[in-house]
Amino acid sequence: MLDATPLIHFAKIERLRLVLAVCKAHVTREVYRETVERGEGRPDALVIRDAVKRGELRVYDVHDRKALNMLLRHPEIHMGEAETLAAAKELSGFAIVDEAEARAIAKTYGIKARTGTIFLLFRLLALNLIEPTECERMLEELVQSGLYIDSRTLIKAKHRIKSHIPQLR
Repeated sequence: MLDATPLIHFAKIERLRLVLAVCKAHVTREVYRETVERGEGRPDALVIRDAVKRGELRVYDVHDRKALNMLLRHPEIHMGEAETLAAAKELSGFAIVDEAEARAIAKTYGIKARTGTIFLLFRLLALNLIEPTECERMLEELVQSGLYIDSRTLIKAKHRIKSHIPQLR
């Protein structure tokens, strides 16, 4: 279950299809509204809308309103994040969210969550779908697209990528 941030930024750098090829991806109705309807006319919104039309990305409606309302009692998260967490629990999947507060709340409720955009980037690397040099380039493109990554996390990510590059002997 993907939250808005990874969707938007992978769409901005034109790599959303690559991400969607490695998972059975869903977004909630609210995340679809945030990324496509409210972003109407933006290039990333068009990419996301087209992925839904092609069936590469599925829109999911949360059924457990009680669980959703319980999550919404936490002012640190908004509707899109709450729906993403609730849907991940309903589907016995993972919530892919960038916000640390949302992941902490997920943990409280026994919902599996992963660090969104960076998790997906390293998943592509681990599956050998991208080389370390491309991973490094994509990380830079994500930051240039407006993705906020604190300096400590960015340094750790760059070190992790470099550890995948074979050393010349």
